[in-house]
Amino acid sequence: MFSEIEILKAASSLARYAAQRQALVAENIANADTPGYRARDLEPFGVAFERAAGVPATFVERPSAYPGPANPNGNNVSLEDELRRGAENARDHATALAIYGKTLAILRASLGGR
Repeated sequence: MFSEIEILKAASSLARYAAQRQALVAENIANADTPGYRARDLEPFGVAFERAAGVPATFVERPSAYPGPANPNGNNVSLEDELRRGAENARDHATALAIYGKTLAILRASLGGR
């Protein structure tokens, strides 16, 4: 009946993207005091999803949240910015799980289940 349900593929991709981005946020925070470390991020989800579903997003160097060098040692990690990105990731992951759950509930209801 259903070979592929696109909304489930999209929700799954968003959940994987949020997890991968959260790992980068953690890496950026862990290297907040590393001289010369440059914060990294993923390309936006929409770009990665349109480019190729299922292919990991491309890493990009993220510019500092502040004009000029954030630290004298060349490190551009902003802890406030990383915490904000972590909250965005948690929201995206929760959204993906909610979409997945609601879609399964609709499928169950359409098949006569509860």
